[in-house]
Amino acid sequence: MLRYVKPLITGILLLLFVLCPFSAQAEKLNWVDSTYDFTKVKKALVYDIDMVDTAEMESDLTEKILLEEYLKTAAKPPYRLIRPDKAAVLSPDKPSAAADIYIKAELLKWHDDSYVKSPYTSWETVSSTRRVKKADGTWTEERYYETVPVYHPAEIVYTSTVRVKFDVYDSKTDKLVMSRDELRERSSSRHGQQGIFGRISKSFFDDLGEKLNQDE
Repeated sequence: MLRYVKPLITGILLLLFVLCPFSAQAEKLNWVDSTYDFTKVKKALVYDIDMVDTAEMESDLTEKILLEEYLKTAAKPPYRLIRPDKAAVLSPDKPSAAADIYIKAELLKWHDDSYVKSPYTSWETVSSTRRVKKADGTWTEERYYETVPVYHPAEIVYTSTVRVKFDVYDSKTDKLVMSRDELRERSSSRHGQQGIFGRISKSFFDDLGEKLNQDE
């Protein structure tokens, strides 16, 4: 019985790999001022994200959609979100003083690419059935497993890449207190940058929100 278990597990893992062909890579640089008291933050001024790399965006609407999604995510931490126009009214001489912190972000990379994956052969476990004669002379069907070579031809793999940088400043001193530069790439994906952008933004503001709540 045990001789069937290992091939069965191998087959299941292979099936999961086939059903989930997407792979993701991430490079994240993160810095936080360990001396800064984030729990005192009650108001945050959030500027529009600076769209540095827009060459491959298919439409001007993409920028509007990203900004809308960015501001929606930025509103999730436990602070009162203030926009630049409101800050200018509250504090004309120094708009950033209308809040405890201010946040700036840059979209540094928005890119589609592709590469050719070379052909290869893998050994994979497959199952089959066969008829077996029992001791009493009757026949029964038995399942068995065997490992066979499977050829995979060359294929084009599409990738989507997004890089975003976030900076958080103390409003009184204009001192940088938190910064993150994150690049994510997803293979087997074409024009998937919007979803990647959403996940990067969510990750940053979730972490910022945790710092604001860290002593609760």
